[in-house]
Amino acid sequence: MSEYYFVKENQPTPIYETPEEYEDALYSTIFTFPKEPVPVLAKYKPKVDYLVGDIVIQPEFSISRDIYGSLSFKSIYGGNWVPIKIIDNGEYNLMSLQLANEVDAIDHDKSRYKRYKRGRISGMKNIILDKRKLSQIPLERRLIFRDSCWGFYLFFHKTIVDEILSFNPTGVEFVPVEEFDESWAG
Repeated sequence: MSEYYFVKENQPTPIYETPEEYEDALYSTIFTFPKEPVPVLAKYKPKVDYLVGDIVIQPEFSISRDIYGSLSFKSIYGGNWVPIKIIDNGEYNLMSLQLANEVDAIDHDKSRYKRYKRGRISGMKNIILDKRKLSQIPLERRLIFRDSCWGFYLFFHKTIVDEILSFNPTGVEFVPVEEFDESWAG
């Protein structure tokens, strides 16, 4: 049983973007505190019918305010939640996660990747987490994080995933880290 998961879309979803005049309000790793929800627009829409999911992963991991309001983990180490409003055949209120929590979690000897240069991994093929490294970090500091050498994906601890899934959200699925597929990117 996996301890960590990635999130990926499981339905047709537009590419969502923040209008240029609001980009400073929705950085992924720098905290902002906008007074109003940040507008997010559907830039490239699928050619098939689709619904806006309860969770979207662009421009950053975002969860519907209805689900967010019921979560026990509103406060995440190294995280900040920002209200956004997706405007796409209606308006949808979500909370978007800004995350500045990086953890050195990948086992560099056992994982397979194309290149490790200047402290960064590229061309990830398969991921093995270093349980020894993770065990030295208190759980509350590694519930959601990016790897310090491969910051492309968020790692979600099983306790977070289980709580989110208890609401039966639409739009995404959580996949065990061990099932990572290089075709996803990164």
